[in-house]
Amino acid sequence: MILILVLVLVALGVFYGILQLSVPGYLQFILVVAEMLIVSHILIKKYKLPTEMGMVLLKSQKGMEAIEKLAKKDEIFKFFADVGIAMSYGLLSTVLMKKNSSIKTLIIGLLLLGFVSFLVGPTAFIFLFEILKVGSFSKGAMPAVSVDYGIYIVSAILLLGGLWLFILSGIVYYGAVIFTKLVETIAFGSDALAKTTPGGTFLLPGINLPLFEGILALAIVLVVHEGAHAVLARIAKIKILSSGIVLFGVIPVGAFVEPDEKELDKLDQHKHTRVIGAGTTSNLMFSSIFFILFFGLAILINNFSLFTTALAGPLKFIYITLGLTFSLNFIVGAVNLLPIPLFDGYRLLDINIKNKMLVKAVMYGTLFFFVLNFLPWFFQK
Repeated sequence: MILILVLVLVALGVFYGILQLSVPGYLQFILVVAEMLIVSHILIKKYKLPTEMGMVLLKSQKGMEAIEKLAKKDEIFKFFADVGIAMSYGLLSTVLMKKNSSIKTLIIGLLLLGFVSFLVGPTAFIFLFEILKVGSFSKGAMPAVSVDYGIYIVSAILLLGGLWLFILSGIVYYGAVIFTKLVETIAFGSDALAKTTPGGTFLLPGINLPLFEGILALAIVLVVHEGAHAVLARIAKIKILSSGIVLFGVIPVGAFVEPDEKELDKLDQHKHTRVIGAGTTSNLMFSSIFFILFFGLAILINNFSLFTTALAGPLKFIYITLGLTFSLNFIVGAVNLLPIPLFDGYRLLDINIKNKMLVKAVMYGTLFFFVLNFLPWFFQK
């Protein structure tokens, strides 16, 4: 135990030292990854811990007990999962996921979708842009439409295809913008692509996010996501083989649950849909909850300056953590709906669409535009 404590303290000390170096951010990132890989290797070899892709898996029975308790409230969680499907796919859910759709879940899902899309989502992007110290899309990237006309377009997309169609159309649209800049750069030798704002970025605590607040927020996001999958799996009588915490070196980066995949694949279509869709649903729900807490704290800070001045340090930590938690829950929930490998969105389409050629075509097309959104990073000087 003493050796583990010493290792943790030394690793955190080295980690902090790397962040203080006057070197480019990408070099800090490489050094941090190298250090944590070494620490992970030591923990895995010395203490015989299970591992996955260099990550340390700390299995815990307490997580299993919590999942079993929550699974007893099966009707609540089934309803919660079906509402999430309506939020994710809008009216399209009544076609693709008929057994998961009812008038009640559809109405509630669409109302929550409006709240998440027009209040939580935009605020999340504004907060993250401020934290990351970046601007929004490059000039001329967005279509020249009036605000009212734009709202009608966004509302129609959300109503027809939910958050899934909205995030997919955004990825495809901006990917097409970047593709035209790529062609211009190659054909004319211009720097058009270098001047284009990337459509996506990686969010890394200690690199472009506050270290401790970022780690805590990401841990909450992953615990919420994986926990929801596990609860709905147990409600469907699927065995959970293991659960626990994921460490990268000594940094907690999330949680994991391991359902019996063979049993999961044998589930009825609507039950399988609930299990897979629950992750995104939980992220969107918790994003809304933390959004309300975030604004409550903001009102407190703005109206009680004498009280907040005395607690400036702790309140700032809580404020940033709440902001990151609701923002990252929204981002992870929305992006996870994209139909690309390793994302739940791909599995949801695969479960509910019989034409597998169509599913593959949508997947490859989405993957192409998704990669394009990151392309400008490689051309920036």
